[in-house]
Amino acid sequence: MNLKRYWLGYRGIIMSILTIALPTIADMFVQTLLGFFDMVMVGRLGPVAISSVGIGNAPIMTIMTVFFAIGTGTTAIVSRAYGSKNQEEGKAAMSQSLYLGIPISAIVTILFLVFGKEILTVIGTAQDMRTSIGYYTAVSIGLPMLCFNIIFAYGYRAISQARIPMMANVISVTSNIVLNYIFIFVLDMGILGAGIATTLARGIVTCIYIYLTFFTDKYWISIKFKTLKYEKIMADRILKIGLPSALEQSLFRVGMLIFETMVIKLGTLEYAAHKIALTAESFSFNIGFGFAVAGTALVGQKIGNKEFRMAKKMADVNTFLAVAVMSVFGLLFFIIPHLIISMFTKDPQIFPLATGALRIVSIAQPFLAVSMVLSGVLRGAGDTKAVLWITSAGMYLIRTPLTYIFLYVFNFGLIGAWVVMTIDLVFRSYCSYVRFKNGKWRYIQV
Repeated sequence: MNLKRYWLGYRGIIMSILTIALPTIADMFVQTLLGFFDMVMVGRLGPVAISSVGIGNAPIMTIMTVFFAIGTGTTAIVSRAYGSKNQEEGKAAMSQSLYLGIPISAIVTILFLVFGKEILTVIGTAQDMRTSIGYYTAVSIGLPMLCFNIIFAYGYRAISQARIPMMANVISVTSNIVLNYIFIFVLDMGILGAGIATTLARGIVTCIYIYLTFFTDKYWISIKFKTLKYEKIMADRILKIGLPSALEQSLFRVGMLIFETMVIKLGTLEYAAHKIALTAESFSFNIGFGFAVAGTALVGQKIGNKEFRMAKKMADVNTFLAVAVMSVFGLLFFIIPHLIISMFTKDPQIFPLATGALRIVSIAQPFLAVSMVLSGVLRGAGDTKAVLWITSAGMYLIRTPLTYIFLYVFNFGLIGAWVVMTIDLVFRSYCSYVRFKNGKWRYIQV
């Protein structure tokens, strides 16, 4: 392919995509740096601490899918309203998303705090639970702030203002690193201090979003507290899109929890290597997430303006860009995994496990790009049911049974788990591509 000709032919589309994708990628890169510094700081406390933080975060990551579901409904409707220049509808969608976030986040937080020990007992060992419970409790208290941060971020990205979440999270990460150092090392609070630092950093982001949304008129979705009111029709529209997405993400996260539990049973060293490899791989994953967010927002905008052919072209170019960039990361993961993993650990027992896992997943990077971007496109079009079926099939027909077979029948160890992960990603990328090519997503009503 002649890249210069491709650039000249699609320059306008590429720039529209990058306007959203690059700030989102930068945002996610900053979040990855947060994970990196968390891992470095907690890693000084030893492998058990790394494993404990992973276990404490596992249920949090699972329930985040509910918050992402509200965000998906927000993006689909706000982006269409933005594309059709219907600001009243866009503001209404943003308001109702925040309304929905209040009871949902409150209920989840209460359940997590009341049943914390039972939840952690299901996931980890007794030794891990003793060190995980403090971190888990501290992070659980901040769940309402995490919920609203996700909704706000999705709303701003839907109107091509991805730089707002990026800047908010830069501030959050900077404060988190400082607070981590203070609480973990100065106050000697260990992984409990890491949990407190994370919650405080999320609270800072929430304050920034509240100020920008409710106390300024600068942005397309800025609203006033006095205009807030419950609108059942709009709330139902958000839920119509969000509920399949919530079910999809919940099933995926439950599947991931099962997957993680099987990996945890391999031992503390194997699980620590698993978490380190995932953190390293997230640099590429974040690229895919940025392009997926751009696909969700831009396709929604074009459908809202009845530009169906342009919506497809946006999706095609977006997918091409994601595959190209993530394939480069895949090449790096395959050629120099030892250099990448050495940034996290040099433990002679963990190091070879983590580098082997990263080399295996390098093969999956272009498939991951297709799966992520086209799933984002389908969500932006409101075709969340298709994504639900694709994700569920991959997780429960491919990943879960094959992981059990590879780990406990063939005894392939951690490498076996990552081979199965790669197979699952190939399967889901194929299914997403087939669904995208049939074109029905362009005409779904939301």
